[in-house]
Amino acid sequence: MKIKLKRVKEARLHPALVFLILTFIVMIISSVGHFFQIEASYYTVNSVTGNIDSQVVTINSLFNRTGLQYLISNLLSNFTSFVPLGTLIVGLMGIGVAYKSGFLDTLFSMIAKKSPRKFITFLVVLLGVIFSIFYDVGYVILIPLAAILFLNLGRHPSAGICAAFAGITFGYGASIVANGLDATLMEYTESATKVLDSTYNISVNCNLYFMIASTLLIAYVGMIVTEKFIIPKLGKYNFSDEEKEVISREPTKKEKKGVLVALLFLAVIVLVLIYCITPGLPFSGLLLYLKDDLYIEQLFGSNSYFYQGVVCIFSVLLMIAGLIYGLRVKTIKNNRDFVDGMNYYLKDLSSILVLIFFAAQFVLIFKQTNIGVFIVVSLSEVLSSVKITGFALVFIVFLVVMVSSIFLPTASTKWAILSPIVVPMFMQSSLTPEFAQAVFRAADSSVKGITPVFTYFVILIGFLQIYNKKKDDIVTITDAMSLMIPYTIAFSLLWLIIVICFYILGLPIGIGVSSVL
Repeated sequence: MKIKLKRVKEARLHPALVFLILTFIVMIISSVGHFFQIEASYYTVNSVTGNIDSQVVTINSLFNRTGLQYLISNLLSNFTSFVPLGTLIVGLMGIGVAYKSGFLDTLFSMIAKKSPRKFITFLVVLLGVIFSIFYDVGYVILIPLAAILFLNLGRHPSAGICAAFAGITFGYGASIVANGLDATLMEYTESATKVLDSTYNISVNCNLYFMIASTLLIAYVGMIVTEKFIIPKLGKYNFSDEEKEVISREPTKKEKKGVLVALLFLAVIVLVLIYCITPGLPFSGLLLYLKDDLYIEQLFGSNSYFYQGVVCIFSVLLMIAGLIYGLRVKTIKNNRDFVDGMNYYLKDLSSILVLIFFAAQFVLIFKQTNIGVFIVVSLSEVLSSVKITGFALVFIVFLVVMVSSIFLPTASTKWAILSPIVVPMFMQSSLTPEFAQAVFRAADSSVKGITPVFTYFVILIGFLQIYNKKKDDIVTITDAMSLMIPYTIAFSLLWLIIVICFYILGLPIGIGVSSVL
């Protein structure tokens, strides 16, 4: 007698449930760590006095009275204060108007269909690296735009999502201009130099050449990974009849003129914005926080009016472009059409909101336990006990920062812990503090795209789910990770090669700065 066995479908947990499970695991670990009174210490340098202060990190338990009170009282605030939530809603409102009016389809048809596909992929990754200086804008605006662009090319939109996410996340340490990250890292780097040299000064442009070279290389390697690994892995995309029509149709003359008129209006508005962020002109500096000394901090600092409102600015620009185009080609005939455009992408947001709720609890509870900080501090203690110099030092520091980024993705917090150890070690090995900072920013950008602790990892999962057309299927955390692993491997190797080349060849890493003292 033959017995037929039915194939059991592989269980695939929804990412919201995985975040919930991870939250409970973190709570259990925190309780164990608190019970055994596990702690670690690190040193900070007082930027005013130059004195070295000792800091002790302990693990906070969330399974005691205080911890449970924190959980109960912060469930709602964890969700509402979670950074991607508000920026995602605002960003998608602008994209909805621009897309529903037809502006984006016509614009992408005019540009993309006449360009090689690989060049478009290169451009998406490059824009991701550039937009990383605005951070939120890249994740909530560039990623959905990349999906729409790839859709217009008849390619899998998730490939555009992956390319944009990779550029923003793994290219965070690169740029074409000095930005807020430089101002933040520079402050910690300069403080750390006081341990050995109280007169040493760091420039905000100390990594400029290193950043520019890295930007172009990351865009190129990102294009190769997307074309060779990600697109084949994603497989065939099932286009709807509406999507097929968008791909096949050619824009009319009226539509092309509508795009040009909209772009002209945008150009005027952008010129006004540039005037508002240019200091020293009559009535200028409206969007700058003029109390900061450096222009980079005035523009990209946490107090900057421009930086705080940058998502709203880009969203409004897209709304205006969509509105002008829609009025021109009659796709927007009244105020209801305009508001319906704002709602267009928000209708897909319900499942993402649930995901964000559980992701917010996990990320912020993990932060509350201090587990991430404890791991980084422990690694810094190990690093300080190792007596190495030269290439071995560079490699070990790179590796330590990479591992640290998995548990503590925030660059400023990590560098505040590691810089008092790493910078003096580099100086004692005749390597510049600026090069130590370059090594840190390279390693910091190598792996954070694969860790659920990273705040914007949930955005990747959410957008992948929007364009997932497989019936009765979900995009899991492991699915998102598997798409990012090829980028992680490629960019980790690339960043390390870039660091080694600047070190061995003695190339200047910034204005008047090289890797060697």
